[in-house]
Amino acid sequence: PKQASTTGHWATSSNYSDLQGAMWESGLDNSPMYDDVPFDTERRVILLEDAGLTALYVADCKALADLAGRAGKQDEQTELLERAAHFERALTGLWSEEAGIFLNHRTDTGEWSLRLSPTNFYPLLSGTATQAQAETMMSRNFFNPQKFYGEFILPSIMRDDPAYPDNDYWRGRIWAPMNFLVYLGLRKYDLPEARKAMAEKSAALLLKEWKENGHIHENYNADNGEGCDVGSSDSFYHWGGLLALIPLMEDGFAQD
Repeated sequence: PKQASTTGHWATSSNYSDLQGAMWESGLDNSPMYDDVPFDTERRVILLEDAGLTALYVADCKALADLAGRAGKQDEQTELLERAAHFERALTGLWSEEAGIFLNHRTDTGEWSLRLSPTNFYPLLSGTATQAQAETMMSRNFFNPQKFYGEFILPSIMRDDPAYPDNDYWRGRIWAPMNFLVYLGLRKYDLPEARKAMAEKSAALLLKEWKENGHIHENYNADNGEGCDVGSSDSFYHWGGLLALIPLMEDGFAQD
């Protein structure tokens, strides 16, 4: 739903300029986070302030600014840092002390969305959360068995969400890229127990299917760690290898 413009920035395409396009653009096709959220047909935006996507954009701007600085492109670096600062100010406003995590926010009703996914941890990746906030996110959500913790982690929607039993794509299954992005965020903070758990449980998830069937899956069942239990999980999928990269990084064999 995006196309490059001649200015080097991004221009909105007329294709997929609807609610389905907005959901696809998130990369989370059928995530319950977007269930029942309306679409503004005039402005062509979904009426939700998304903590995860905002954090990814802030992290992207910061990384590109670093590259621009190394390449001697000072104007681009300044622009990227200004963008990061602008959206990071907005992101800090999505912190919920009551929920102990950054929340998505409905722009039409002003309500907070309590349908949590691993993307709600992405403000760790952007470095937006304080150490105290990061610790709260771990104790109240990451290590909470009603939310995300369990024998296999991280489910793509919290375990007590009504859509979790669907076990369909982003409605409950575990995806290696989510684990990896959350792990990169954990590395920015003093969270040794969470890092250890993420590394060990990611390795266990990968090795279960590998030892049983020689498969590295696109996604996995968050209850039993199976990849072959549904038809919508490719059994030879590149990003499944990220589950192995996490423990390798944690043990010092790879650098970020």
